[in-house]
Formats: sequence, C-alpha cells, structure tokens
Amino acid sequence: MDLYCAEWIWINKESGGDEYGEFFDSFFYSGGTAIIGISCRNNYALYINEELAAFGQYADFPWYKVYDEVDLTKYLSQGDNSFRIVVWHYGKDDSSVSYVDRPCLIFEVQVNCKTVVHSSKNTLCRIAAGYVSGRKKKLTPQLGYSFCYDTGATGGEYERAVQICERGNLTLRPVKRLKCEPLAPGKLINSDKRIYDLGRERAGLLYIRFKAPKYEVVIVSFGEHIIPGQVRRIIGKRDFSVEVIGNGEVAEYLNPFRRLGCRYLQIDCGDSTIIEEIGLYETPYPITKRSFKADTPLRQRIYDTAVRTLHLCMHEHYEDTPWREQALYALDSRNQMLFGSAAFHDGLEFQRASLKLMAEDRRVDGLLTICAPCSIDLAIPSFSLWFIVAVREYTERSNDKTLAAEYFDKLTSLVKVFLEREENGLIRRFVGQPGCWDFYEWSDGLDGRRTDEPFDAVLQFICVMALKSMSAICGSLDKATQAKECADMANKLSLAANSFFYRVEKGLYETLKNGNHYSELVNALAVLCGAAEGEFAQKICDAIITGDSLTESTLSMKCFIYDALIKTNKQKYAQHILKDIDARYGRMLYAGATSLWETEMGEADFSGAGSLCHGWSAAPVYYYKLLSSK
Repeated sequence: MDLYCAEWIWINKESGGDEYGEFFDSFFYSGGTAIIGISCRNNYALYINEELAAFGQYADFPWYKVYDEVDLTKYLSQGDNSFRIVVWHYGKDDSSVSYVDRPCLIFEVQVNCKTVVHSSKNTLCRIAAGYVSGRKKKLTPQLGYSFCYDTGATGGEYERAVQICERGNLTLRPVKRLKCEPLAPGKLINSDKRIYDLGRERAGLLYIRFKAPKYEVVIVSFGEHIIPGQVRRIIGKRDFSVEVIGNGEVAEYLNPFRRLGCRYLQIDCGDSTIIEEIGLYETPYPITKRSFKADTPLRQRIYDTAVRTLHLCMHEHYEDTPWREQALYALDSRNQMLFGSAAFHDGLEFQRASLKLMAEDRRVDGLLTICAPCSIDLAIPSFSLWFIVAVREYTERSNDKTLAAEYFDKLTSLVKVFLEREENGLIRRFVGQPGCWDFYEWSDGLDGRRTDEPFDAVLQFICVMALKSMSAICGSLDKATQAKECADMANKLSLAANSFFYRVEKGLYETLKNGNHYSELVNALAVLCGAAEGEFAQKICDAIITGDSLTESTLSMKCFIYDALIKTNKQKYAQHILKDIDARYGRMLYAGATSLWETEMGEADFSGAGSLCHGWSAAPVYYYKLLSSK
C-alpha cells in the first residue's frame, strides 16, 4: 500500500529523549480487509481496541525509512473501532542499534483500499500514560535505554499533533515481522532472592503480573548466568535491569519495545510485593529449519544448540548477542549468513536485507560504521572488507545480482578507501586515524591495542580476499575491465605481503615486521587468499594442527582456520576439524549451555560481560554438514 494521505507527526513539544508519545484515533468499520501502514522513529506498539496488534519498527536510517503493513481485520468489530499507537523515541544519545534522528510517526488505515483515517495535525496525542519518560537509564552503551512503567499512572489530556518535515519515500519492510510465541513462564528457583529460571536462553518481551504497594518500584534484573548466587545486574557501566511500579492492586504489564535476551530473571522489591507470574513472550523470526542427523549424539546436541543460537540472533536483522548488544556487525553477520545457509531453508531475504542495511551507511570517511544503523563515530576498517566478501558470497549463494548492482558504487568506494592507503606496495593500517579501531579478533596481538606499527599482515590478506571478491562481483555484473583490475591489484598486494611478512626459516607469516608474533589467523588467511600455496600452505596447516609458535584464534575466526585446512587438504584435516569442534563446543554443553558462547571463557570473559549466546559461534552447523560422512 502507499501512504497517500498520511503526514509525519509528533507530540506537541520537542523530544528530550527517552520519550514515549501516545497517539489516538478511531474509524468506522463495516467489513472488508483493513490494513495499516505505519512507520516511526524509533519503536512503536499498535493497539486495536486495546489489543496489541503489532510492534517493532524495523531498524533504519532517515534516508532509508521502512514502514510496516499490518492486517487489522481480525482485531476489528462492526462499528466504531479505536486504536492507539505508542512510540518510543530514544533521543540524541548514541547506541549501536539506532541512528540518531528527531522523533516522528506516520500511519494510514485503508479499508478495501480506501483511506479511512491517517496521521495529521488533527491526530490526538499526549505523553504516553504509564511510561516514565526522560529517565535515560542505559542498559549498555550498545543497547541503549532501559524502561520503567508505572501501572498506577494516568495519562494527561490529549492534544493535537504537530506536523513535521516530510521524510521522502518509504520502503516496505524487507523481511517478515516477528512472531510472538506463547508465554515462557519463569520457574522460581530461589525464593529468598526471587530468582526465576526460564529453562534455557530466550529472547523476547517481558511480561509480569504482580501486586505491589502504590509507588513501590519493582526492579527486574535479567541475565544469562547466576554468579555468585544471583543474576548480575551491574557489570562495569552496564545495568541489566528494568522497572515496574506498583499501584496497590494486582497489575499486569507486557513491554512491547525492549526485547530481553536472558535465561534468568531476578526481582528486587519489598517483602509485601507478590509476583504472581513472570516470563518472556519469545519473538523469533519466522524461518524453516533444515533437518540434519549427526553421526554421534554429542554432535547432534551441538548442532541443535548451534541452530538455536543462530535463531536467537535473528530478529529485525542479524545481531551478535540478544543479551548485551543486539547489534548488526559486518563480520558477525557474514559468519551468521554462512552458517545460516546450512541451518535454514528460507533465509536469503534476511541475508539481503541485512547487507542492504549495512550498505545504506553513510560514514564520512567512506568506511562502514561499526554497526548499522547507528551514529557512533567508530569504524572497524577490516569489517568493511568482510562486508565485500559477504556481498560476493551472498551473490553466489542466491544467484541474486541485484544487490551488488544496486550498491556497486558503495563497494567500489570501500575498495578505494583501502587502495588510497597504499604505501610501498602495502596497505597502511588506520592507527591514529580518529574514529577507527584496527581490530581483527580478540586474540592477543590482533585486538587493535598492541602496536602503532604502520603495517600488519592480516590487513593485507583480508584486503586480498576483498579484492578477489570484488573481482568476482565485477565479473558477475559483466564488468570485465574492473574485474581484471581488482584481480591484478590482489595479486600485486599478495606478492608485496609475501616479501614483507613471510619468514622462510619458520615457514610462517609474521603478524608485524620484526614483531615476533605469529598467529593462526594471519597464516590461515594467507592460505585462503592464495598468498601461500602448495607446500607452503601445507606447512602452515601442519603448524596450525600442532599449535607450534602460533597464537590461537578465538571462536569468531575459527571458520577461517577450518576453511584454510579444508582448502589445503580436506581429506587429511576433516577429522581434526570435527574433533576440534566436538571438544570446544562439547565443553560448553557439559557446563550447561543452552546456546553457544561468544568465547570459550563464557561469562568470565570481558570482565564478566562475556555473552553465552553469540551468532558467530554457530560454526558447527556448517562444518558438521560439510564434513559429515553421511
């Protein structure tokens, strides 16, 4: 549908941030199909006759504004029908999951393709009843704000809305809307500390039915683990808690805005407060899982847990972890696409949408911003290269050339950013450039915190892979001249990296010139990009197997280690890869994991903020199938 009549509106004042606006209207319904088109910044919940009918704005940019079409028919009755829309505007504080922009709402209801009501300066609005606006209490820097809902609050008088500037064309949501599963209730496992267990890792909307004295604040902490003896609420500057306020009577509340990723909930309240029920309504992305029968019970458990991990990290777009960040990263999502292609039948539209969202980023220096969509002045340069690789892999996997064609200029400009840094045949790191973090992975020497050296091997090899990917993209789009240019540049860079970083006496590549640092990742990438071939690649793979003198990669990069072994000699190394996966992920299951961890240290990593559910760790799905004897 097209929103022919609707106008962009907001409540009668400038938003101060972390603000909830409520908009009210009604229409007469006599039968037929009723559809609403709706979009906002930043998040919305739509109630028809006080029943929740839709929720969850697709994450977007001001210049790439997405709207939903929602069929209202089943929520309507003959005669007058009322509806209200609550919009949560985050404000001007940066996070990893939203782009800073002024608040707005647009909607239009059509019955049998005829407009019956739409947003305008005559729409009634007010500060939303119950929601405590302006608190700006952050859960994490990546996630943004928490929420507080007062069950005893009443709203003020409705006023007329303010029409705001036009936002240009709207794009229909490129992926399916989330489902809302039946309530997964928490089981009380510690009555003294009021800790509830959801049974396994989940991601969804908080529901609580409780009775608390009027004005009493009930704090709900959420987490993936219980250490020491409680759900950790405060971890560094993070505060994993939300709040509801009692009204002296039994009250129930479902928050439709903030998705929680967790296994455990803990209640902090007075002795007189009674929790009748608490849990999550899980909100999975609708997708069909592929079947797989592993050759051992352990591998079946690991496989199934990996598939669930991938699914828990898919909502509006790919996300790294549903607990701590819910952010779209180019490297994380590249891995999730690869693994998801083995796990799910129907995921190509989701892959395309996430790539498109990243491609819409408009960072001034030409790199991709660290996450999409967001306004944070930070980029991980290597992730821009992995984005090019991901676009090539998607194009080959789907046989869809339209995405690469649409964003060919974007891909070309990304390549140009790196080639303009060429110096003595190598690509100079971004050290010292404001807003850039030379991160590759979390292992020692590759986390961007070790040295101010101008060149390292890993950037060269990822650049070679990106240039070869760009050459393949150009070839698929019948751009033969550009394809050859990219291939030639890749070969030239590969030769320069060989002469600068290869150490004949060790048969390995050094991370830095004279840095005495050798890593699995650098050497695996040398094999994958073609810098090391034949007996040189074989020697590298043997060193990876024995672990001699090499800094081990973390889970995020294990796929590249496995790929290098497979490329060199699949038959020789297949059993090693399978046993390595069995050992690493089996330890997680034996420790009680219901989803796969961010790193092998689990919650203990990152000063207690290690995630126990992370999409980049779902490698077993792909490699079990690729290497299975069945």
